[in-house]
Amino acid sequence: MERLSRHSLLRQVLIVFWLSCFLMPLAAKAQPILETDDVASAAPPDTGTGANPGNFENKLALADVIASLYRSFPLVEQARLERARTQGLITEGFGAYDTKLYGSSLAGPQGNYRNYRQAIGVARQTWWGGYLSAGYRLGRGDIQPWYKERETEKGGEFKLSMMLPLLQGRAIDAQRVAIFQATLANQAAEPAIQQSLLSNSREAASVYWEWLAAGAVLVAQNELLNLAVLRGTQFEIGVQAGKFAEIDLIFNQQLIAERRVKVFETEQKFRSAGYKLSLFLRDEAGQPLVPDDLWLPQVFPTIEPLPPGDFQADLAAALNRRPEPRILQFELRQIQLEQQLARNNLLPALDVVAEASQDVGDPASKLNDKGQYEMLVGVQGEVPLQRRKARGKIQSSAAKLAQINEKLRLQQNKIGTELQIAYNALMLFSQAVDQSEVALRSSLDTLERYRFAFDRGKIDLIYLTLLESKANETEIKLVDAQRNWFIALADMQAALGLDPLDQAIMVSELPPSQRPGPGKLPQVEKDPPEVLDKDWKKHAHDNP
Repeated sequence: MERLSRHSLLRQVLIVFWLSCFLMPLAAKAQPILETDDVASAAPPDTGTGANPGNFENKLALADVIASLYRSFPLVEQARLERARTQGLITEGFGAYDTKLYGSSLAGPQGNYRNYRQAIGVARQTWWGGYLSAGYRLGRGDIQPWYKERETEKGGEFKLSMMLPLLQGRAIDAQRVAIFQATLANQAAEPAIQQSLLSNSREAASVYWEWLAAGAVLVAQNELLNLAVLRGTQFEIGVQAGKFAEIDLIFNQQLIAERRVKVFETEQKFRSAGYKLSLFLRDEAGQPLVPDDLWLPQVFPTIEPLPPGDFQADLAAALNRRPEPRILQFELRQIQLEQQLARNNLLPALDVVAEASQDVGDPASKLNDKGQYEMLVGVQGEVPLQRRKARGKIQSSAAKLAQINEKLRLQQNKIGTELQIAYNALMLFSQAVDQSEVALRSSLDTLERYRFAFDRGKIDLIYLTLLESKANETEIKLVDAQRNWFIALADMQAALGLDPLDQAIMVSELPPSQRPGPGKLPQVEKDPPEVLDKDWKKHAHDNP
């Protein structure tokens, strides 16, 4: 059951190939839904080769359903769109470092001081927490004496500014944390997609096996009904000939009606299973595709014994493959970034600032005090005395980290538990399948012997119908046991974190099962009548 190493491109090719070779031709050739009584007798088309004993050709395989799910299942598409969403968050985060163009034009045309001021420039935040700006401004007219800094020479003023943090905001700041967290969210999209594929493929496999089993049970119930219908025809002839009592004919008619009701109930379950399967099986346009009755495989694939495994090695491999621990680890790193930012915010805000400006053109006043090159260099800072915001953030993020670590530990325990449950289910259901087959063969042999007794008047019709119903129940139990085994197999594959499409292809390539079941009950070897009669006399003697 180990997953084969395949490139993602190869998987996409497999999906397209599988859909184009199987699903689309089936949709084009879909036949009208069969009548209930036809399900038991519907025969698959003859290929003429005899090389496909279970006739899986042109049948709906598990791989077809999983390939369709990969292609257009809404929840999987939703998970894939997470990459685009988080990529948008990264782009949004880098928006904090966009170069900004600023400008202004202010006029004071009335009053004692009539002046005009214009400015234009560019500014941007630097990666290391500071900023750079460069601009040009022009201030002309009568400037208030207390706002003389607004005045420039006739040609205006060119200015460069810079701020560089020394402590708080230098190693990390909120803008960089936003980008780092968005990048982690983008990286977490891949395991999120894998998680969606695993969980939804697991559900799709379960629904597929339920559909296959429901179809097989419908065939079994039709077989049981057909026995009563055939016997009813014989009774009608026998009553007319005086061979059978009319009460037997009436009882058989009651039996036919009851078994028809059971067929209707079983068909309802089969149809419901098909409608559920259509959620995962979709056409080329992505719309639900209800599987046609002719696509129903007649038998389950062969159940192969599991190779011996090492639980600890399987658990280690599962922990390495499964997406849930990786998603939690990405979440852990996001909280660590928040804690790192909070620790940085404990530091005082201490920044180096520098400005350089140069006016050009004719002097704006007789003082000519604007023409010299000017430069300003210094530091500025602030710090909250209590620093409760940073300390509170550190405390809350530490608690979040502890919570995620506990979730991670529990998730690892859950994966181990899932492996144990799936492995135990596979082992026990395998034994249940074997024992159900033994029970079915024995029940058919028993039924044949009691039919011999009924034909000779040794038992009545009521007793015979009870044995027919018991054989039918045993037949259905074998179907249920096989269904449970394949569902447990899907659970095991999901618990190991194996690629669902690869595993579905492997299951679909298994040969058809040779076990008896609906539509292929074995012919019981009949002993000579004298042997059966002698055995029945002994039975009657032991059970007076």
